[in-house]
Amino acid sequence: MNKYATGILASLLLAVGAAHAAPSDDACTALMEARGHLVAMIGATDKAVHADLKPKIHAASDKVDAVVSAMQKSYNAGSEAQANTFKPVWEAFKATRENEIIPAVLAGKNADAKALATGIQAERMKQMRGALSCK
Repeated sequence: MNKYATGILASLLLAVGAAHAAPSDDACTALMEARGHLVAMIGATDKAVHADLKPKIHAASDKVDAVVSAMQKSYNAGSEAQANTFKPVWEAFKATRENEIIPAVLAGKNADAKALATGIQAERMKQMRGALSCK
């Protein structure tokens, strides 16, 4: 095989590999993005930083929701099972984040927010990452 053909074959293999990334990997990436923004928000006291991070948290969460929804409708039983295990924990996680953690941060009670984040939310994060087999 000549160098040109080898290069084309290598490019095709890379493209096919990228096209077949597991949906759970996409969900994991978005989940960790949302988590990172929330951790940054909890660590910040500047209202402008809070205002910047809140929509980023929600955008990443919307990605998680979209991927998990697609996984639930998948013809792949493994993806569907992962999504069904993940979803109830994710919903509880979001409810605590929206109803307790973010309001605490916005009220200047970052220590209270951190206690929630390192308590029940950390346990939920562990469960969610396990359900999706996050790396």
